[in-house]
Amino acid sequence: MLGLIVLVGIAVAVVWLVRRFSGPKTPTAQELARRFELVRAMSGAQFEIFMADLFRAMGHQATVLGGAGDQGVDVIVAYQGQRVAVQCKNYKRAVGNKPVQEVYAGARHYRCQQAWVVAPLGYTKGAIELARSTGVSLFDANTIGQWIRQVDTLEKERERPNQRQPEPSKAAAGDNVSEQAVREARKRASWHPHPDDPA
Repeated sequence: MLGLIVLVGIAVAVVWLVRRFSGPKTPTAQELARRFELVRAMSGAQFEIFMADLFRAMGHQATVLGGAGDQGVDVIVAYQGQRVAVQCKNYKRAVGNKPVQEVYAGARHYRCQQAWVVAPLGYTKGAIELARSTGVSLFDANTIGQWIRQVDTLEKERERPNQRQPEPSKAAAGDNVSEQAVREARKRASWHPHPDDPA
């Protein structure tokens, strides 16, 4: 019994050390990481605010709509010169078709060029298939973790004002990981134009 307690103690210490030294180092990224650890306890509105804060920390403008009458769009993000409609779903299970349908329609209502769903626990097969056919990008907990690491990188770059900064690049502008995440999401989703769409 004592041996089991010692092993559990060692395991907890190892997990703590790994998180301590592999996690974010900058204040904003650390705060976002702490909040994300509590994501399952967040209400829908709290998750929308968390996502808007994360987008802002990455250098994007973000406006929370949320609530009744939002037309299926919780946050609108200015991303690489485009408006993005974001549906935030903090479900206790994989997300189905409905959020994909809602954000697709809501993106058109708000004249957004892209539509995203962010759901930490992922998506059902049906939601993935619908996203492919409508061009909606799907993001999960792994992507949120990448975005938090991106915030950490951006803050580290800002903390070095006296060092010679490299030429501005997409990474310095906060788009490198985001663009990679969008490309990965788009691999899962392909756009099929509707016959009524303008050429």
